Amino acid sequence: MIMTFGELSRALKDGAKPAASLNENGRPTARGSGYQLDAEAIAGVDVAIELGRPLLVSGEPGVGKTELGYAVARMLQIPDLYLHTVKSTSDAGELFYTYDALQRLRDSQLGKAGDVGDYVEFQAMGRAILSAHQRSTVAPLLRGKHAEASGGAAAPRRSVVVIDEIDKAPKDFPNDLLHEIETMSFRVKEFPGDPPPETPAFDKVDRSLRPLVVITSNEERQLPDAFLRRCVFHEIPFPDAERLKAIVSAGLVNRLLRMGVRTDGNVPTLGAGPAAQLVDLMLKFRDAQPDKKPGIAEMLDAAALLVIAGASDLSVVKPAMVKLKRDGALFQDAVRTIAS
Repeated sequence: MIMTFGELSRALKDGAKPAASLNENGRPTARGSGYQLDAEAIAGVDVAIELGRPLLVSGEPGVGKTELGYAVARMLQIPDLYLHTVKSTSDAGELFYTYDALQRLRDSQLGKAGDVGDYVEFQAMGRAILSAHQRSTVAPLLRGKHAEASGGAAAPRRSVVVIDEIDKAPKDFPNDLLHEIETMSFRVKEFPGDPPPETPAFDKVDRSLRPLVVITSNEERQLPDAFLRRCVFHEIPFPDAERLKAIVSAGLVNRLLRMGVRTDGNVPTLGAGPAAQLVDLMLKFRDAQPDKKPGIAEMLDAAALLVIAGASDLSVVKPAMVKLKRDGALFQDAVRTIAS
């Protein structure tokens, strides 16, 4: 199947329902349900798919950058998403695989070392790339336990990769990914061979199977120009009042389910009036310039609290929306403004 420009746009226009099930790193997840995509986000995803480049998503914390990848997976009926959360100690190679040299040494000392492939664990990007190929084309990388686990010759499938908060990585992390991002391929340097086996290049993968890569950044530092050139950029602004109301309406049930609240088939709602008040409080509190502005995650937490407590007093959501002691007075001022 050859995709044409506007895959996500067409799916939404044709009324495709988001997939009910989604796996994150092999486990079911409820994330991405009810996400509200605007026209710019849809266009950004479509351009990234068409060009075969990662979508770099920026914006302040809490605006839904990470959740965007989950929502797109659901809307495109892609069942598998692989999440890699970047840390200050992350190595670019860990995005593809990890190698347990210490365990292999211990096993060697005990005389029970297995194949080198038994000590390799494929990670987010590695799993997505491997799953996009016919098993026969990546067989040299499926050694040891991986050869046994994939013995059923599963059909190639498409997946989404979310690389979360890349700006937290060491300085060289983005540049170390340049070749892999360009070719959408990788090699396992611990495997025998000169050079070691490598997955086929990006142009060898059917367009309908190529992984969609979403990279998020809080813009805590500037990313290298060479890395930026290889990405499609999309910035998520903080939503306006009407969009925030739609987010509360669409995301409340999912938030309650993630908290373990049983709905017993009854869809809980906050009501138009309380929802409007909560959104008004959110915007007034943010406009007061607290040191830590609440994001969409905090707003949904607050909405869930109001439903669970059956409360109309907005002060009850203070623990969910105020993260720093010195912001408490600004929050109470915003509550009083709405109550008056």
